[in-house]
Amino acid sequence: MVPLFILLWLAHLSGYAQTEKSTDYVDYDELTGNVLKQLKAAQTKVPFTGSAGLREQALKLPPDSKARVSLLAAPGKKEIPATQIVNDRKDGVLMVYKYFTATAKEPEKIQLYATATALTEDGVCVSNWHVFMGMVQPEVTLAANDSLTFVVTLKGDIYPIERILAFSKAADAAIFKINTGARRLSPIPLGTDLAVGETVHTLTNPEQYIYYYSKGVVARKTADHKIGPMGNRMEITADYAKGSSGGPILDNKGNMAGMVSTTYSIYAHDQPQINLQMVVKKTIPAQSIRSLIQVQ
Repeated sequence: MVPLFILLWLAHLSGYAQTEKSTDYVDYDELTGNVLKQLKAAQTKVPFTGSAGLREQALKLPPDSKARVSLLAAPGKKEIPATQIVNDRKDGVLMVYKYFTATAKEPEKIQLYATATALTEDGVCVSNWHVFMGMVQPEVTLAANDSLTFVVTLKGDIYPIERILAFSKAADAAIFKINTGARRLSPIPLGTDLAVGETVHTLTNPEQYIYYYSKGVVARKTADHKIGPMGNRMEITADYAKGSSGGPILDNKGNMAGMVSTTYSIYAHDQPQINLQMVVKKTIPAQSIRSLIQVQ
């Protein structure tokens, strides 16, 4: 017969092991390190439209084009804990990558470029206008070796961008469609604009710190009467940085209340820029994104 104290000790170890196993630690370096290999594999299974092809298609879009979708995810109605917001919405956050072909001076390479948010199960997504500027702005030219723009999920799945559906420079927003094949995305519901003081959550890809969560509040809401409603901005205190462009701003119900856009750094001395005092984070309110979508 096994003594009781040994049974209790083994039970404790078993519980500890289960706790350790269930903890959600991710090797993000491994995830990003495999992207090029995964891209090569994906290209053997599905066609990828190159950056130049997307540019040619996007420049033919009428200025007032809207993204036609059959269904948007239903917004959440109850507040949920921050931990649940992250768990429920992380699969709807995507990484936007670029693939550059080899040149005489450099080998082929990939670059984590920005963030995007899934809006529908069948692959309609949103990011910033400035992320796709080289494809939607006639005056801007793509780099000669800018070969592909594609997205990657938290699970490492690679999806090609099929086409750009709608965009607005004033709103700094672009809607696009990716080819998910038989798979389905986990869309994030579009919510409504928030009031100053309300809580916001961000889940974005700043630099190599992918799927980085931060929490803050709406600090200020601004308008630009020269532009109109598409010039509205929602300034927040939650952290983000380069690479976060296009990431979702979430409310306490897990709905997308806005989208990351830009930052503005305030220094004690401007020339030279020394003694950083604060960084203002400007985001796109949900209503501006809705204005680019037509639900059929």
